[in-house]
Amino acid sequence: MLRVICVLSFLVISAGCDCAGVHHPDGVCATSDAPEGCDQDCTGAEPCPSGFYCSAGGVCSQDCDPLRPDMHCAGGVCSDQGRCSAFHRDASADATGICADVRVQASVVTPTVVVVVDQSGSMTEDFGSSDRWNSLRDSLLATPDGFIAALESQVRFGVALYTAEFDDGVLVGMCPSIQWIPPALNNFEAIDAIYGDSSQVPIGDTPTGESLDAVLDRLMMSPDPSADPTIFILATDGEPDTCAMPNPQEGQPESLAGVERAYAAGVRTFVISVGEDVSRGHLQELANAGVGVSAGGSDAPFYVAGDDEGLRDALRAIIGGELNCVVTLSGEIQDLDRACSGRVILNGTPLVCDDPDGWRAIDGTHIELVGGACDLLQSTPAATLEATFPCDLVLI
Repeated sequence: MLRVICVLSFLVISAGCDCAGVHHPDGVCATSDAPEGCDQDCTGAEPCPSGFYCSAGGVCSQDCDPLRPDMHCAGGVCSDQGRCSAFHRDASADATGICADVRVQASVVTPTVVVVVDQSGSMTEDFGSSDRWNSLRDSLLATPDGFIAALESQVRFGVALYTAEFDDGVLVGMCPSIQWIPPALNNFEAIDAIYGDSSQVPIGDTPTGESLDAVLDRLMMSPDPSADPTIFILATDGEPDTCAMPNPQEGQPESLAGVERAYAAGVRTFVISVGEDVSRGHLQELANAGVGVSAGGSDAPFYVAGDDEGLRDALRAIIGGELNCVVTLSGEIQDLDRACSGRVILNGTPLVCDDPDGWRAIDGTHIELVGGACDLLQSTPAATLEATFPCDLVLI
């Protein structure tokens, strides 16, 4: 299963102990005319009604009425779930054990993926039941399960087709020649209009280094660059050359420099060899440079595909390794053995700690949503996540 990257931005609503029991004594649910819904049991299968939150006691509570916030939340903020921030600031809390009552707004981070495609003449060579060019294009554009077709609503996809044409050693046109489709959400139609056009055929040479530089320059000139992660997927089938010397294929230093420049700009590069004509040594140095492996470090993976299914496996491996449902906490869990005494609620539904479809603590500052909880977070663009921990467990 492909998973999308998600990062949560945290708004600390309170720091102090909510030590008054199930309902705050000044809240709506503590009044004699408490509304229907107070004390209703809340579970994963039965979340609270609109305007209520699920308290640490496992029952629905309401500090304040979101429709009339001034009546029970003076000096605070009444959330849509009826939680008053002012009620959870208790100056009498033990200063050595700060209670964390943190409500977080979750948004799915949308990665930018630019597929840099070698359009040189060798891409017409046999590749399984098709040729390299059409197999790669089908792996990306086939509907409904091609890489771009399937994930266009979750990933900002862009494509750069690169080559250079020479006639008896004389350059024809520009070098590199780039067909550029800027990255965007729901970009399949725009990409298919160019990359999927039958008039797009492999021709010419492989100036990979200059092409990576040109693609990076275009990306950096975007008027509204995203702060989310950006990666290049370089799909090439042969040793690189250069604009200055199309033959022989001795452009490996320039290719490596292009990948290193991209990494320095915050863009990681993953490389797929379409066929087996690229040397393993060059693939390895590109893979290492693409993710910043230092001298003596463990080698990064690269991918060699021999057929259409191999291409799909490589694409899935790259994205699957990048995306997860790990959440960074604004506070720090002091005792991981007691982490499950905290309460995590996704979209009003309590999640079970250490459950295959719930959440788990990874370390003091990270939790992970797993299984069905991760799927729900992925599929909810404006998800809300609320995490509450005992007074002596989390430090803000």
